[in-house]
Amino acid sequence: MKTIESDPERMRGVAGFFTRLVADAADIVCMTWDWLLGRFDWSPTRLLIALVVGLLYLASPIDIIPDVIPFAGWIDDFLVATSVIRLARADLARWRRWKHET
Repeated sequence: MKTIESDPERMRGVAGFFTRLVADAADIVCMTWDWLLGRFDWSPTRLLIALVVGLLYLASPIDIIPDVIPFAGWIDDFLVATSVIRLARADLARWRRWKHET
């Protein structure tokens, strides 16, 4: 199974950063789904708290930088989403090893 991380051409520069970010976000959804169905044994307390707080912030109409300011309003949302995804990297690595073994 070829993963995004094993394809060095796709992981270079800004495009690689966003490619990895999108792949990690999709894997967080899959990992959480496997955990909810009882297929993946995981102690998600720290990450679940971060996911809930991040989603609440993203859904909230109150932002540090208002979204009505073009592009600048999305910076804080992007930073929150990126922080949650980076926090999940260790759990994602464990889930990916488990997924590859099954």
